[in-house]
Amino acid sequence: MTDIFVARTKNKESIIKNKDQGESNMNILASFCKDPKGVSFQTQKHNETIILFLRAHFITNLYWIIISFVLIVIPLIIAIFSSVFNIRFFSDPLISHFTTVYVLFYYLIVFSFIFINFLHWFYNVFIVTSERVVDIDYSDIVIHNIAVTKLDHVQDVNYTQSGFIPTLFNYGNLFVQTAGTEINFEAPSIPKPREATHIIGDLIGKT
Repeated sequence: MTDIFVARTKNKESIIKNKDQGESNMNILASFCKDPKGVSFQTQKHNETIILFLRAHFITNLYWIIISFVLIVIPLIIAIFSSVFNIRFFSDPLISHFTTVYVLFYYLIVFSFIFINFLHWFYNVFIVTSERVVDIDYSDIVIHNIAVTKLDHVQDVNYTQSGFIPTLFNYGNLFVQTAGTEINFEAPSIPKPREATHIIGDLIGKT
């Protein structure tokens, strides 16, 4: 899989590493990080500094985590009910012979579902540097889209936060509007959208 953000070290085996031994690494699961230490991305310039690192709030993963948990325990529930109610369906020689194969195939699908959803959350990131805005959209294991615009092309930045859950957990959608025919940028469900808006607004004011 193509590296999306990697540390600038001689060995690029890990996704995130310390730039210097004295700096503490950013939490690899962080959704909001200002001035992150030990983080860089592939096309980052030598004198370019990352100001803001964003991804969707971890709470947005709750729906697929719950679904995954239910899918994991379903076979166990079926086995318990079969034992309690003395259901002999799985005792049939032809069925029992392939039960292990069926179960393994079932859990392979479930863990694939978990893996893909986690990667989708983990690799969809929004980075603001001292020079530009970088929006990385991960849509498949081998497919990702990277959109970039310079800060001096940004005309406006705003956010929306509606609903009880987003307000309770303080996350919302961040919108960056660019000049002319350039595409607009969106960072969905990021934590602290008000603070992120102010940080980007201050950077725009300095360009």
